[in-house]
Amino acid sequence: MTEADTWERSLEELNDADPAVRRWAAEALGEGDVRALYPLIKALKDANTGVQDAARRSLIAIGGEVTAYMTLPLLREDAYLRNTSRIILKQIGVPAVPLLRPLLKDKDDDIRIFALDLISEIRLCGYPQDIADLAARDPNANARAAAVRALSRLGQAEYWPSLRAALADEEWVCIAALEALAEVGDQASIPAIAELLNNPSDIARYSAIEALGKLGSATASEALLGHVAQANPLERAAIVKSLVQIGVTPEMGEAYDVLMETLKDGEWDEKLVAMRGLCSLRDARAVPAILDVAGSLDPSEPDSEDLISAAMEGLTQFGCCPALVEAAASPEVKHFGKVVAIDVLAALGCREAMPVLINLMDGDLREVRRASARALGEIDGEAATQQLRDAIDDRDGHVRRAAVMALGRLQDAAAFDPLFQHLGRERYRDVYEESIKALLAIDECELCRHMEEMGPVAREVIGRFGRDETTLLDLSEDDDRGVRLAALAGLGKIPTGPAVARLIATLADEDPEIRRAAVIALGSLGDGLDAVRPLLEDPDIWVRMSAATVLGLGGAQEQEGDEWDDNDPWR
Repeated sequence: MTEADTWERSLEELNDADPAVRRWAAEALGEGDVRALYPLIKALKDANTGVQDAARRSLIAIGGEVTAYMTLPLLREDAYLRNTSRIILKQIGVPAVPLLRPLLKDKDDDIRIFALDLISEIRLCGYPQDIADLAARDPNANARAAAVRALSRLGQAEYWPSLRAALADEEWVCIAALEALAEVGDQASIPAIAELLNNPSDIARYSAIEALGKLGSATASEALLGHVAQANPLERAAIVKSLVQIGVTPEMGEAYDVLMETLKDGEWDEKLVAMRGLCSLRDARAVPAILDVAGSLDPSEPDSEDLISAAMEGLTQFGCCPALVEAAASPEVKHFGKVVAIDVLAALGCREAMPVLINLMDGDLREVRRASARALGEIDGEAATQQLRDAIDDRDGHVRRAAVMALGRLQDAAAFDPLFQHLGRERYRDVYEESIKALLAIDECELCRHMEEMGPVAREVIGRFGRDETTLLDLSEDDDRGVRLAALAGLGKIPTGPAVARLIATLADEDPEIRRAAVIALGSLGDGLDAVRPLLEDPDIWVRMSAATVLGLGGAQEQEGDEWDDNDPWR
């Protein structure tokens, strides 16, 4: 079938009774040229929305000045065609801009506004003075506002005085000018915007506050602080947001009361802004209030995450200050607020908090004891080891786990015997496993001497996290399957001849899971890969897949001289 035949067939199918056929025809015409424009524009009026959508996409695909010219008349049609025309013209972009210039003189207010909005979206225009003239003299306020927005999007500073002049226009145009000046960052407009803080219009004052925040400067912050006394509650909240946006500094102490009031009484999004502002001020008086807000939150609620994160991040700006330490000890602070304070102290490595944290280990609140144990381990304070050893037998499993992990990090040799004796009493597997890991960190050799006294769970943890070659070789022949699997994975971290030899020997094991574990371990070492190759024919599909993956990595290393290719799919 020739191209002409295809063209004719598409035109015929555009009138088919089946909407699916019409849609396909409209799509096909998008691969043609300007001859398809009129049929496609007619198809925009099709009763089927799928055909309409296909015609719109095809017109955009053809594009160009001719398509833009043919589409312009649709701006005078009903709402659907008008909006469709705007979408097409916007997508065509720069070729459409010269055709919009005559529309700026159209008698129809809507047409002028449509043209200005399109110029704003395309962000390019060769006749900015025409737009500036409309901003100053168009009889329609909405058109003047649209002209102001268009001027700001063109990014030409010589026309910013036109934006400033629009501040004296009626309310809607003034608001558009405020948004435009904030968008272009015109610092010279700040005095004129500050005068609008006394405007009788509520929305004009509110918009001026927002614009000053976006422009951001000492002059803007002074104007905002000067307006606090006469501001209504809504404006005060906006002032807080703008001050924080500018960057509240310790020299701006007048902002403290505004921020504190918003923190206590504002909506949650306003509390978040106020919290950040108070932390920027670094006024220690705010610490209890910030912790009070954080303490009222439920950590399990997703909506609380931002506030909790902001509280912790902001409080670190105070450093290891007495107010933070006192808040952790204070009975007036909610228990989760204490947890936040403790976590911040831990992040700061605050040794001054050690006595308070040690005392909190004897409290009744589980989460506070748990956070204290974790913090003591992170601060690495030798004075806390006795309290952590005592917490090994805490009544709460979460606290025991935190204490055990802390002792492991501290590698407290005196904790080895209490920890080992505790193994026989521990009821929770996760705490039991953490205890084994802590014992490994403290003295792996000593723990391995007690291997015969330990059950399969302990041996499995040692196999997974241990580093002693002799022990792992012994465990790789253990009677328990889980222990063997863990030990084989452990051998995959030890690049020695005996480890590789044991893994290669294990490739012949009758258990496919054991064979697979050995394959993966050899892949981790990058050794013994020739012995893995026969397993590409293994009867077990998972063993074959693991062998293929490992050999894929090995091949990449050989080709690249032992350097991995970032684009290698097996990596």
